[in-house]
Amino acid sequence: MSDIINLPDNFIGKEDKEKLKSFGGHTIALGRATLWHWAKDEHGGDVFEIYRGHEHDILTMSINRDRELDAFCAIDEDGKMIASGTLESVLASVEKYFERIDY
Repeated sequence: MSDIINLPDNFIGKEDKEKLKSFGGHTIALGRATLWHWAKDEHGGDVFEIYRGHEHDILTMSINRDRELDAFCAIDEDGKMIASGTLESVLASVEKYFERIDY
């Protein structure tokens, strides 16, 4: 008898987690963020968060994966969709997003 494993609806695999961590480090190196962090949503799914600020880090955007849509989604601090699609296309859109809000 095999075990049944229930994964969260927005499961992010190991390879994609490595890409997200690399992107977070890149974003910090460019001075566009001060911190990246893994969080969980209300269903136990992984959420990649990027913060900016100095004394008080402020959530700037988050990336999660919607398994039903089979797409990654980037959401800004106001809950608005920045982009959705493949991880690579979402990261490219987020890069442009940071260029626009860079201050």
